[in-house]
Amino acid sequence: MAAAPRLEDIVVLVVEDDGFTRSLILSILRGLGVKSVFEAPGAGPALELLGSAEIDIIVSDIEMEPVNGLEFLKHLRAGTRPAGVVPPRAPPSQIPVIFLTAHAKAKLVEQARAAGVSAFLTKPIRPALLRDRIIAAASQIRRSPSGMPSPAGPATAGASRSSGIS
Repeated sequence: MAAAPRLEDIVVLVVEDDGFTRSLILSILRGLGVKSVFEAPGAGPALELLGSAEIDIIVSDIEMEPVNGLEFLKHLRAGTRPAGVVPPRAPPSQIPVIFLTAHAKAKLVEQARAAGVSAFLTKPIRPALLRDRIIAAASQIRRSPSGMPSPAGPATAGASRSSGIS
């Protein structure tokens, strides 16, 4: 039986358009022991970042502007990009995505599941539940023969590695 993934070994991308909420999520992840976190203020910067950073798990708000979390997920899975995002295309990605939402409406959940979401977590965020969702999603990570996560793709403007988590 394989050992459960260790949080300190998982690379997380937080996609959240609200700065305060993004900082709160980063703080929770730090408290859980996650050492490597990237952050993006929206779907476009997150999709750009995925071209240059190896990300294991994405934690994303579902209600963002101008591209919401569901559209972000669809672009991620299809390898497409919203207008103006560089590169305009990328390989489709199966990186596990955990959606954060204040509203778990049945239709939204159904649409997200059809698009390939890995898990949902309702706000306010409870650290223990976030930890459990990350560990469950980490078991879905596809590794290359070397044991490293499969490459995700190039990153640039608007996304950054959190300096508070090292």
